[in-house]
Amino acid sequence: YTVNTTQGQVTVTPAFGVLRAHLQGYTPEATASITGTQPDVVRSLARQIAKAKSATVLTQSNFAKFYHGMEMERVQFLIFALCGQFGKKGSGVNAFPMLSLDGPGAASFAPADAPDFRRPGPGLDDIPSWERAKRDGKTTELMLLEMMRQGYKGGGYISSVLLFHLFGGLAPLTGSAKRWDPHLKRDGEAHLAEAFEKGWQIAPQGEPRILFEVGGNVLRRVRGYDRLVEGFLPKLSLMVTVDWRLSHTALYSDYVLPAAGWYERDDVIWATPLAPFAQATTKAVEPLGESKPDGEFHCLLLKALQERAIERELETFADRSGGERRLDRVYEDFTIKRRYTEKNEEELLGAVLEANTNLKGTTWESLKKEGHARFTGLGPTISNATDVKPNETITACTWHTEHKMPWPTLTRRMQFYIDHELYFELGEELPVHKDNPPIGGDYPLQMTGGHARWSIHAAWRDSPLLLKLQQGEPVMYVSQQDARTRGIDDGDRVQVRNDVGSFEIRVKVAPVIRPGQVVIYHAWEPFQFSEHKSYQVTTPTPMNPIQMAGGYTHLQPRGAVGQPGMNDRGVRVEMEKLAPS
Repeated sequence: YTVNTTQGQVTVTPAFGVLRAHLQGYTPEATASITGTQPDVVRSLARQIAKAKSATVLTQSNFAKFYHGMEMERVQFLIFALCGQFGKKGSGVNAFPMLSLDGPGAASFAPADAPDFRRPGPGLDDIPSWERAKRDGKTTELMLLEMMRQGYKGGGYISSVLLFHLFGGLAPLTGSAKRWDPHLKRDGEAHLAEAFEKGWQIAPQGEPRILFEVGGNVLRRVRGYDRLVEGFLPKLSLMVTVDWRLSHTALYSDYVLPAAGWYERDDVIWATPLAPFAQATTKAVEPLGESKPDGEFHCLLLKALQERAIERELETFADRSGGERRLDRVYEDFTIKRRYTEKNEEELLGAVLEANTNLKGTTWESLKKEGHARFTGLGPTISNATDVKPNETITACTWHTEHKMPWPTLTRRMQFYIDHELYFELGEELPVHKDNPPIGGDYPLQMTGGHARWSIHAAWRDSPLLLKLQQGEPVMYVSQQDARTRGIDDGDRVQVRNDVGSFEIRVKVAPVIRPGQVVIYHAWEPFQFSEHKSYQVTTPTPMNPIQMAGGYTHLQPRGAVGQPGMNDRGVRVEMEKLAPS
């Protein structure tokens, strides 16, 4: 088409026309050799999705753990968009349908002299104010996303992947994309340098001296954790872990602060996939031994820091974004002038719920009595973009599909063509298929995983009672064919190796496993493996440069989003039987 612009006539092709031409290379016959799925099955599924009253896909964070996972998920979104499967009950893409209270956010930013935590002005639950929420042509949704990005740029959050790449000794692994990916013209470090230079990504500033681990298990969870032990821990002056169990991270810590268990404290679950309900946990017994709720540890630590600062006449310190803060009153600020201290946890919970806007009518006493309460609004989870109606399931994106509020993208529409220089360089301006690269080396087996059946992450992975249900130790599921060709029987111990590392594990021969694939369900603690070497020592997890893009309306980093991630699905390995010990 020829169109007139301010600089004269130009010839253009609509993005949908570009897409139609692009898809000519993806006929069911052309893709059969890639996927192993017959063309008639593909056509049948396509017609079912197109004709369905509602259709949904449960991603469960699976594709995201592949090196090319973003392309895989872009295709899912594209199919459902083309078929109109968004904004209807039972439709869309489900990964982690999370809702949160917004009271904790209000409490976090409340000044020390605030009379309460309540926010000034309208609450977030008033938002389908798309008629009155336009400032500089932006919707409320877009403005809130921009606020989150500014908070990230200001140092409110940091990328753990970039932190460990720059300071943790992971760079030989995380920067190794070109070693495995045949599509790259430049290595990962060159891409990252460009991303930092152009402001697409924000580099963590300053080498860490203290690691304070709360609510995680970094030396179990990080792919290549053994490199952190070698290259990161020696740089630290101090490492502290707050946990209710002796995790692998706790084993390496200078101090372990014993957190109270779930039923030894009062709390509100901060984020839940059990939408549309918020849940309370209530104290059934007193904390065991010297264990304390997490908040109490924080209060006591800040109280001690404040006392030492006053003794040493140290009034201020510089935070990681370079701002000046008062050190001699950190405890006063944290406890809102000692109104909510380590001694009155329930009063704090009451104040937080009083400030909350998306659980209207719910108090701490009522939540504690009932155990749960139904959300009345979105609160801070603005990306769901919908009204929460009583006695109805929550359907995301209705502000966009029903009320025609513009999407928070560059074009303000559902957008799949990305005219970004990095997308052009990598040939991914539209979703494309790229084979999973041979990450780990030229080996015949691809190692994948899944979430554990009998634990939440590593929480009960070493429980003797639960271990009785699952071989008693870490296991790897192997196909009958792959086991037979290597002389391996059910229950044998094997060494699994690739160009990055090796570990030992027991084999479970399973007829449901596809030849060429081995499966290890996640969250086994490294201390459950020989020499404390788990499957994570064989996962290079190279950063895919496509995840470094930025400076484009909806491609910008913010807390936990828009940054390079780790990947572990499809790592290439080989295994061989070990002699009985």
